[in-house]
Amino acid sequence: MENKIMENTRYKILLIEDDELDQMAFKRFVDSNAIPYDCTVSGSVSQARQALSSNQFDIIITDHSLGDGTAFDILELAKSIPVIVVTGAGDEETAVKTWKAGAYDYLVKDINQNYLKAIPITVENTIRHNMVEKKLQLLSGAVMSTDDSIYITDMQGKIIYVNKAFCKTYGYTEEEIVGQNGNLLWIGKHQSLNTRSVFQTKTVGSSWEVGFYHRRKDNSVFPVSLSRSNIKDTNGQDVAIVGVARDITERIIIEDELRTKSTELKKKNQLQNDMAILATETVQRLLDEGNIETAKRLISDYLDITKIDGDKIKLDKHEFNFNSLISQAVEAFQPLAAEKNIHLENLISNDEFVINAD
Repeated sequence: MENKIMENTRYKILLIEDDELDQMAFKRFVDSNAIPYDCTVSGSVSQARQALSSNQFDIIITDHSLGDGTAFDILELAKSIPVIVVTGAGDEETAVKTWKAGAYDYLVKDINQNYLKAIPITVENTIRHNMVEKKLQLLSGAVMSTDDSIYITDMQGKIIYVNKAFCKTYGYTEEEIVGQNGNLLWIGKHQSLNTRSVFQTKTVGSSWEVGFYHRRKDNSVFPVSLSRSNIKDTNGQDVAIVGVARDITERIIIEDELRTKSTELKKKNQLQNDMAILATETVQRLLDEGNIETAKRLISDYLDITKIDGDKIKLDKHEFNFNSLISQAVEAFQPLAAEKNIHLENLISNDEFVINAD
């Protein structure tokens, strides 16, 4: 699909050549072969500078030796535009130097101008290379800026790449962790009570996701949500494994809090249900016995309790005399205590009568 798109694309070419015969030969070759190029020709570095300041180009083809400079000057002006350098026969060493300086490719100019035949494929490869490079830069920027910890290992488990978030989360520098075996991130088979599994393994295609515990450089352990996928080459062979880990410490804390609150709510609801059943049975028994007033009071008291439990009733604070309450209780239980030969007054005076005022 990409090749078809490129075949149907017209490229804007900046040719920088100070030899007029070579300029004419290039234009004639493009026209006679119906190559989809929109060509702009500059005869010097200064002219090329003007052309680059006012136009956008897909690629630059430049002779190495120009009247007012060299291809190295053009490379400085080109910035992100890919450059192909054309050199004279026997000048391959200079071509290699420009290649190392940033040129995408080079062609050797021969007397019979056969080098022109290589221009279309060289331009195509250069633009394709440039597109791939930009995609890689975009991908690398996205990976480096994401908040998730990303690491890549080879098929033997050796770490070959980590992003910034990984270094921040795990406490390693890139130099410290690259080249190490990925096993050092795991806590091993011996887990404590606090290192339970977070998720059950879930397989989706060639990827799998599992929550587990990892170890930082300082040996502290923390829960992560981890997904791993195999990276394949153009032949479909597995060549590396990419892991994406997310610190879910806060998530685990919230889940534990929700689990605790849910358990408390279930217990509370069960207690309320038990109270409702008991109240209903008691009221029915009182009605059967004809104790209608008592049944009404019980219903009223039960409704008040439910309002208090549901925060639907307003309570006013008043001073309360516990001594009076204790005296009334002592007086009420005095006959029963006398039968058992218990002296409540002695218990109170000896501080053995305890009231829990919580």
